[in-house]
Amino acid sequence: MNASNLPPVLIVGAGPTGLTAALDLAHYGIPSVILDEDHKLSDGSRAIAFHHTTVAVWEKLGAAGAILQKSVPWTVRHTYFKERELYSQHFPLPPEGMLPRFLNIQQFYVEQYLVDQIKVNRAIDLRWDHKVVGLQQDGSGVTLEVETPGGPIQLHGKYILACDGARSSLRRLLGLEFPGKTHNDRFLIADIRADLNFPAEPRFFFDHPTNPGYTVLIHPQPDGVWRIDWQVDARNGVEDERSPDKMDRRIRALIGDLPYEIVWLSNYRFHQRILKEFRHGRVFFAGDSAHLVAPFGARGMNSAVQDVENLVWKLAFVIRGFAPEALLDTYQIERRPAQVENQKVTNRTMRFMSPPNRWRRFLRDATLHMSAFFPPARRWVDSGKMSVPFVYRESPLIVPDDEPPSSWKGAPDLGAQLPDLPLTLHTDGRDRQTYLRKLLGSGFVVLYFLDDGQLAGDLVTGIKREHPSIPLAVFPVCRFPMTNDEYIYDAEGNLGRLFQAVPGTALIVRPDRHLAARRHKGDEVSINAFLKRLYQLD
Repeated sequence: MNASNLPPVLIVGAGPTGLTAALDLAHYGIPSVILDEDHKLSDGSRAIAFHHTTVAVWEKLGAAGAILQKSVPWTVRHTYFKERELYSQHFPLPPEGMLPRFLNIQQFYVEQYLVDQIKVNRAIDLRWDHKVVGLQQDGSGVTLEVETPGGPIQLHGKYILACDGARSSLRRLLGLEFPGKTHNDRFLIADIRADLNFPAEPRFFFDHPTNPGYTVLIHPQPDGVWRIDWQVDARNGVEDERSPDKMDRRIRALIGDLPYEIVWLSNYRFHQRILKEFRHGRVFFAGDSAHLVAPFGARGMNSAVQDVENLVWKLAFVIRGFAPEALLDTYQIERRPAQVENQKVTNRTMRFMSPPNRWRRFLRDATLHMSAFFPPARRWVDSGKMSVPFVYRESPLIVPDDEPPSSWKGAPDLGAQLPDLPLTLHTDGRDRQTYLRKLLGSGFVVLYFLDDGQLAGDLVTGIKREHPSIPLAVFPVCRFPMTNDEYIYDAEGNLGRLFQAVPGTALIVRPDRHLAARRHKGDEVSINAFLKRLYQLD
């Protein structure tokens, strides 16, 4: 989609959240200006574990090739008590061309690859060393007062995306409280470069012999770098804990006499905080500026990208005049419950990892000891439930089913983000192999399962005629060759089985790849009505 002369969206913060938002806006033809108060990318690993749905967003934006080439994919995550493995989580190897369930790559690499895409995108103006010190907004737009190396300036835009992290300047300028909790427990992180005889798989230890009473987490990274997280006694001074002698002893206890190099060293506490409102007039908060969550299960950066994917298509539809302003209110309706759920999941993990009182510690220790010889007890061991996209079960942008849940048994949940699978797309007179994810993410998508070629052509024409302006793709899905210009050739019936579809089934997928509506007996009239309801909120 080509950039336009529309007023820009102002993005504060050039971390992965803000960079992703700018590229996604440009994907919809919306220009943006990114402001960052310094002139550097992140250092160290920071966020490292990314879900395939996050990588799919970066793939759409042109950055996934470099990320996939550099990253370390993994299919197994191990949990130990002392040095005995309690259980492992297995994620199947994806077929060729599909994305790995999880991959590890340092945050600064992700930022660099996103910046590389921004440098060649004329719709994005990235400005370093621009510090926001004032904000005004009215019914027509927003104005930022900005300190720059050349002196103070004002910038005007349509909306503001606050992607400026845990210490958000925009949150402070608006006088917003950031309710929640900061845990007392401290953690040390060391990125070390070493040739270790470890499998390239994450390993989580409760009560590791080298860190008795506390946890150790080991993650593989590119460039022969390993990230090690140690939970440490909160009563000890953190500077003492990270002294060269102590760090050397900690690392040697894990890797022995092998040579190593510390490439990054940090310490942190876990924060669980969330804004009451993610929207304040024309200002939208996303990522760490809106919510802080303990990193168990990789719920930080993955959920931030989900914020962006949810918000950007709505901004694009409103700015381009496809939808009313009320569409933007659904960002709060959908994303805050998603982040509340992340808080609940990680709070449970934190209570198990660091029990708040003696009784809970007794229960935790008893569970771990019992798990070593009684496998059923392992289901109570919580080392972090891995991140998955939230299911929007209650939203004005989800059309309820008109059949009992049993009618869709085995299919993706209504409101869920669709899984990926290989498929055959017939277009331009030939069949080509592609993937479901590559048909999604640029507008609404209608999948219509049928066995009548004439009906397929009429249906596509009729639906597009009713919605000529919005980004919309309509794909008939057939199990035999047809004469239509474009359709999905589902000869093996894999797509039909995935969605529990029969001839006449219609599915509507939102621009953020979430399933918005489905009917076993769909037709052109109902599809048009559902689409209008979804983007016009009628």
